[in-house]
Amino acid sequence: MVVRLFNKNSYKKLLVYAIVAAALIVVVYSFGLQVKELSINPADIAQAGAARFYEGFVYNSSKLIPNGCLVFSYDPTLFNINGRASAQYYYIYNQTFMNNAFRNYSCLVIDYGYWCGTPGNICRQAFSEYKTQPIATATYAPDNFTYGLYRITGYNAT
Repeated sequence: MVVRLFNKNSYKKLLVYAIVAAALIVVVYSFGLQVKELSINPADIAQAGAARFYEGFVYNSSKLIPNGCLVFSYDPTLFNINGRASAQYYYIYNQTFMNNAFRNYSCLVIDYGYWCGTPGNICRQAFSEYKTQPIATATYAPDNFTYGLYRITGYNAT
């Protein structure tokens, strides 16, 4: 004689309860691991000071770029929202593009910005290829890095 403690419906309910309980345990455990990070005082969190400084520099200095200029930048959108035409930095090394840019824009500007201070960037080479004149510069003291906007005034002799 076999005694059944559970019928089929009871097994299904038990399985559902077990799955829900396992899911809750995972969620609660994951939350428990995050509590320490969630309780950090916002004043103690690093705020990407250099990037914020650069963004402020662009907002404050973009008005010094004459209308009709094209800015070469790692972050063209930052200039676009400030009313200046901008293209990705790598176009500055495309001779066909540059010939058209010299014809179609009243001036060309190099943005020596935040990403120019990172390893592997392509910024410095532009100063070897082109003569420039500073429009605006600002140094972020903690990193001693100088951001700048430079008007291209011609080609360097090759």
